[in-house]
Amino acid sequence: MTPVFRQVLGSDFDRLHPNVAWRYGIDSTSGVAQVCQGIYESVYVSSALPPPALWHYAKRNALPSKSSRMVPFTQGYYCYSDELGRESLAVLRTFQYTSGPRKLNSLLVAGRTGLVDYLGDGPEFLYPIEPSVTPTGELLLESGPMRWLGKGPQIGMKGLFTAQMKYIEGWDERRERFRCDMTVRNPVIGEIMHFRGWFTAVDQACTLQDVPDEAWPVNLVERES
Repeated sequence: MTPVFRQVLGSDFDRLHPNVAWRYGIDSTSGVAQVCQGIYESVYVSSALPPPALWHYAKRNALPSKSSRMVPFTQGYYCYSDELGRESLAVLRTFQYTSGPRKLNSLLVAGRTGLVDYLGDGPEFLYPIEPSVTPTGELLLESGPMRWLGKGPQIGMKGLFTAQMKYIEGWDERRERFRCDMTVRNPVIGEIMHFRGWFTAVDQACTLQDVPDEAWPVNLVERES
């Protein structure tokens, strides 16, 4: 199989920094997962989000639970081909808050018309993603408007509540580690949430039987836009 990001970037994949290309070069036939550890120097969740919605989606691993700083985190990257034959990359993040761990899970799929990000355990949200490579070899992901898939409070769908994501990941040559910055913004409210920081990554042997249960969303969603 072809890795998710090589499929959607095509020849631009070769413009990624070699270490970023290594990160995203695994696929469902590689026999490995990637395990990352690092620090989110800043985690922010806007107070403009209604508390019931924040509670609902944090419980379903679709939002960080609260703002904080210097939060240790881990994330696992697991590849498989889903029941529709789509190459898939599950990203399982755990924020190690002092009050206890909270998770943020997403599934990146090489869909029929491009990259799709299914967010949360349901999944709860769908983001169509436009990937690109910056002049310095960073991976840049910019989303279209978020689509709501779940049964909870309907936030961030359209108009005043439009929510769009931007994620950038690159290699810090001086510190020899990766840096990441994810922001979700609304054109009226401004920043809804962000997390940004640094991490290191290693390959780990992984068969299909080793992929954690939470790497598969509860529901298989065919919708891609």
